[in-house]
Amino acid sequence: MELDNIIGQSALVSQLKRLILSNKVGHAYAFSGAPGMGKRTIALSFIKDLLCNNPKNDNCTCISCRTFNEGTNPDFYEVVSDKKSIGVDSIRDLQQDVANRPTYCSKKVYLIDDADSMTVQAQNCLLKTLEEPPEYVVIILLSVNIEALLPTVQSRIINLRMNPYTKEEMVQIICTMYSVRNEDLEFIINFSRGIPQDAINLIEEGSVRELRSKIFYLLERPSDFEQFENFRKYALDNKEDVHMIFDILLSFYRDCIMLKHGMENRLINLDKKDIIRDVVSHYSSHKLFAKIDRLEKLRNSFRYNINFQLGIDSLFMEIQEV
Repeated sequence: MELDNIIGQSALVSQLKRLILSNKVGHAYAFSGAPGMGKRTIALSFIKDLLCNNPKNDNCTCISCRTFNEGTNPDFYEVVSDKKSIGVDSIRDLQQDVANRPTYCSKKVYLIDDADSMTVQAQNCLLKTLEEPPEYVVIILLSVNIEALLPTVQSRIINLRMNPYTKEEMVQIICTMYSVRNEDLEFIINFSRGIPQDAINLIEEGSVRELRSKIFYLLERPSDFEQFENFRKYALDNKEDVHMIFDILLSFYRDCIMLKHGMENRLINLDKKDIIRDVVSHYSSHKLFAKIDRLEKLRNSFRYNINFQLGIDSLFMEIQEV
């Protein structure tokens, strides 16, 4: 089965395999979890096995599997929108296709990625199919925030929550795709918090290592105004890096709290523990929690169209304040 190739999520994978092999698949599921958890990967594996004519076989070459691999299986339909939201017309197109019976097997599967982005009208339209689906229809939603869906929609789907991967699973995922230096691997795994795509982004965006070094330099030497100004200019010119700057800063202050409470083995930036130890002596636990709270609020303000230069100035004042 394709699901046998999935690393991690063992409880969820076992559940999905049992549903297929016992022929007890329901009409609607949601794979939910943080961005980058691999919801689409596991959903597509589930769909391929669900449509397969010989699900117990490894490397099946039935017509359903072959056409699925080629992206031409008529029993698989993905809702695609070129807009920021999924509108009612996209769901109406899905409903028109539902009227056509399966071609190669007993099921037809409909995938709605970014289901959170469905408009209220689109969700209400989908509700009609969820309430009275043909026996051959399976609808799968991918969602970061399942609570963003209407309660009436939530009540008609089975939510399959994906949990962060263990360190061992993350090592297996990363090392099957990349060659990573041992000294970098621990930081990547700790920093990505069990989210594979975050780890992949860290590896593929080589600037992260340099960015982290610059930030730790400033945290260690808050009076180096020349370097602060140089980095401030860099941040103003590289808006796409602001989210990573926040992530690194928050990981630093989180590590300060861990070290202050004797939990050195739980540091994200373990390779920077000497710098963290030097800096943490200037902070009380209360000040560290307050610092994290202010940074989280400031990060949220960037999402709501704060004046960018004003936001950067506020961020760098926060870094300099001890």
